[in-house]
Amino acid sequence: MPVTPQITGGMAAFCARAREAIDAAERILLAGHIFPEADSVGSQAALARHLAARGKRVAVRNPTPVQEPYRFLQALGGIPDAAWSHGTQPLPAHDLIVLLDVSDWDYMGALGGLLQASGVPKIVFDHHQSSPPAGTIGLIDPHASATGEVLYRYFLATGARIDSAMAAALYASILFDTGGFRFRCTRDETLLIAAELIRRGARHRELAAELFENQSWPRIELLTAALQRLSDESDGRLAWTYVTREMFAETRTTAVDADGITDHLMAIRGVELAALFRELEGRGVKVTLRSKGKPAVGPLAEAWGGGGRPTAAGFTLRTTLKGAIADVLPSLRELLTAPGATAAAAAGSEAGLGAGEGEQDGTG
Repeated sequence: MPVTPQITGGMAAFCARAREAIDAAERILLAGHIFPEADSVGSQAALARHLAARGKRVAVRNPTPVQEPYRFLQALGGIPDAAWSHGTQPLPAHDLIVLLDVSDWDYMGALGGLLQASGVPKIVFDHHQSSPPAGTIGLIDPHASATGEVLYRYFLATGARIDSAMAAALYASILFDTGGFRFRCTRDETLLIAAELIRRGARHRELAAELFENQSWPRIELLTAALQRLSDESDGRLAWTYVTREMFAETRTTAVDADGITDHLMAIRGVELAALFRELEGRGVKVTLRSKGKPAVGPLAEAWGGGGRPTAAGFTLRTTLKGAIADVLPSLRELLTAPGATAAAAAGSEAGLGAGEGEQDGTG
């Protein structure tokens, strides 16, 4: 039997409004966040294929290039390679914009300003804890494991056909953002949806190999260097490390290659809170936070101008690496000394929220 998530209230109203906007559009521009990863690209591919099948002219624009490990997903979109682009060059002709896996203009870099200024209607599909931008038709479901799961619900609600390529793209987005169904965002319903996508043509083994068994040697060298600089505090409850611009240069890697480092920190027994400080060329320091439930890192990230979930959040500071570490570490220590700030205290209360290293954490 197909999995049919409950679609009522605000969800049903959103789907109806979104479909009306899509029906009225002829040229649709899809867009995502900086450093687009498997959830973002998989969602773009699935929606692009759906829209193209309906006769829409579809283009995809991201702030930065799709990274090599996730480019295989672009082919699932069924649109020409030339329809995928990045940067702030003039936007393709469009009369509707759809944001996927992002609901913050700032997290789209300079592209966000261009899209925000466009006078066309805008739709948002996302699963992070934030509010949709003013003037958009938005569904943000923080209990969903991935934006791919949100799209799956939309397709079911509107009676859309999900072919094998769409199923693969949606499955990849969910598989990635759940860390292979390991992270806390993996609910029973998530697994049922995944099973339904397999029934519709997604191939688990092939997609898992593409996403998790396809690391480059430079990326492994960067991970090794970061782990060599690992520090622990608060009786092993806090683990943190950093990556400098020199480390990126020496390993021939870029900022996105640091994705996943916090997964290794969170795998350490006793660690409840992990932080990665990533020095970016000309952009300051990106701070990525992960938690096993308590303490919640989302509010802290918001206080620093970022955002995310209770278990996965981040922000960017316009300062030096040394300055960022000195400024942020005291706040992390305070989180661990707050009443009830233990992972055990979070059991059950955060069961529907995830800690995936999808780097969609509200950072800029």
